[in-house]
Amino acid sequence: MLKTAKKIVCVLLAYALLFTTVAWAKITIYMCGDSTMQDWAEGYYPKQGMGQDFAYFFNSDYVTVYNAGRGGTTSQTYYESHWSTDFTKNGVTYPAVSGLVSSGDYVFIMFGANDNGYKTGEENFRLAISSMVEEAQAVGAYPILLSPIRRSNFTSSDSVYESYHAYPIYMRQVADSLGVPLIDLDTLSRNLLLSVGEYYSHYYINMYIDSEYSNYSSGQSDNQHLQQNGANAMGRIVTEQLRVHSDENAKALANYLAPMYQVDVATSPEGASLYTSFSTYYPEGMTVTLRTTPQEDGPAFLGWYDGDGNLVSTNSESTVTSEYIHTFVMGNASTKYTAVYEGGEPELYTGTGAARTSFPTSTPKTLDGFDVDTTTTGETDEEGEEGEETAAVELLSVFDAAAPDAFDVGYSESEHTGFSGEGYWNFENAEGSYASYDLVFPSAGYVTLGIAYANGGTSDRQINAYLDHDYYVSCPATGGWDVWDTVYVEVDLMKGEGTLEFISMTSDGGPNIDMFGFSIAGVTRQSAASEDTLTTDTLTTDSLTTDTLSTDSLTSGLAGLGNALGNALHGSILTLTRDAEVSLYSMSGRKLASRKVAAGNVSLESWAQASGVYRVVVRSASGFEHFNWAKVR
Repeated sequence: MLKTAKKIVCVLLAYALLFTTVAWAKITIYMCGDSTMQDWAEGYYPKQGMGQDFAYFFNSDYVTVYNAGRGGTTSQTYYESHWSTDFTKNGVTYPAVSGLVSSGDYVFIMFGANDNGYKTGEENFRLAISSMVEEAQAVGAYPILLSPIRRSNFTSSDSVYESYHAYPIYMRQVADSLGVPLIDLDTLSRNLLLSVGEYYSHYYINMYIDSEYSNYSSGQSDNQHLQQNGANAMGRIVTEQLRVHSDENAKALANYLAPMYQVDVATSPEGASLYTSFSTYYPEGMTVTLRTTPQEDGPAFLGWYDGDGNLVSTNSESTVTSEYIHTFVMGNASTKYTAVYEGGEPELYTGTGAARTSFPTSTPKTLDGFDVDTTTTGETDEEGEEGEETAAVELLSVFDAAAPDAFDVGYSESEHTGFSGEGYWNFENAEGSYASYDLVFPSAGYVTLGIAYANGGTSDRQINAYLDHDYYVSCPATGGWDVWDTVYVEVDLMKGEGTLEFISMTSDGGPNIDMFGFSIAGVTRQSAASEDTLTTDTLTTDSLTTDTLSTDSLTSGLAGLGNALGNALHGSILTLTRDAEVSLYSMSGRKLASRKVAAGNVSLESWAQASGVYRVVVRSASGFEHFNWAKVR
């Protein structure tokens, strides 16, 4: 009897230890997706991916969130370059996501936005998503699929265009065929966008920015990517779906959600604003952004007031410059804020401050009469993200690619002719070889990146112009290594320091890169003494337009830029101190003329047919130098 009792005690202790281990084992949620999921650097604020603040929704004692989202990826490129293998960006190696996942973890998988633009195809999409699901399951993890967040491309007040076409449908079908849980963010985000309308969707959810933030000096109009409020709204939708999900494993994750606190938002007097942030809830520690938009010719805005009736005058985010925006870090008590206009007064908070206990079960609100679209339309197709090529533009900040700040394998060369500057960068003939350049950007926002290159091979060579995001650029054959051309791609800059990395994507390596440049002025190398910078801080966009430019003012503004060898440019007259080769380039990098010239005065007037700004490169035995020159009729 005693032995039996001891056995029972031992079994109970074993179960107790097992239960304690399971109950206290920390779960990791791995977030796999594209730029609508990824973490964005501080210089991009308020742009955020859905996974960036997602950890705040959970009790950190039990759950860790690992945001493995990578901008510019498709389901296929993510599976091949991030899920299955280690990957290196800017000298930092990140382990393959599949190697990090372990039993009991969760893997959120959200793709489709770029798959449409880059034409992954149904078969490749299904294979990539299925492989990630099955490999996660093989180690005992729980995959949850998410259809992509709908782009706020309104075609009418009750219709949001299906920019990603069939890919959300494929995601639903893969989830059904594999028997794994799905959170249909395509449908849910569509309903949210329709319920709040086009203006609110653009300016309160997506990245439509005017001059409200100091780092976006030129604003931005982006109906795909999310600002902080939009990213957290999508995260909030996901957690609400977890609370009521039919899948037991998905619903179990809701047991670890942190307390949520309500922020009620009012406008006084009622109707004074065109729009004001909606009331909703937040977890402790998450940054809250409140915004109000005044009526045109309406009452003057007096400010934001807290629940005690006090005017708030500070922002937790230092980049906020608009009086209509107030940011603060959520505490552990529910509260209220009022956007007060002339004739109004603050509304006081009268609640207990307790955490919210009930949550929506049909997130967001169901819109009667709207069904999920499952067919494409005849409207113009859109690319998934910013990786599409663009037409030739004027590049206002140009850099020599011959001397990168870091590289793994490759060479700075000057063997082939026709290049500008000191030389060009020759990639090692291997996939994944890279060269990176440390830069400082004057403001955040979308700009055009131009890359001057030569490809003497017989097929296209693809590179990844990585800048906190993958931008895949195809460089067609140019007909010889002495023949140069320029490709363009739209990229999203952060404000401040960032590293641009060119990565070869084929076993033949990349093309030879002569130079690269941006369609904004003021970009510089982080090294203050860099001789690669082919622009100057004295140049601005306005000063480079022929409408406001005089030849004399341009050349005087460029004094000292390129006169290390004693050459000088006055008006259209170039004075050479020795025999040299003089080349004329458009600001987009295309060579227009090249001549060997004797020492003395050279008139450039006949070198360019049209008025505009050009780059003059002088090469002699002593070195090279460069000037910007404006031809004005």
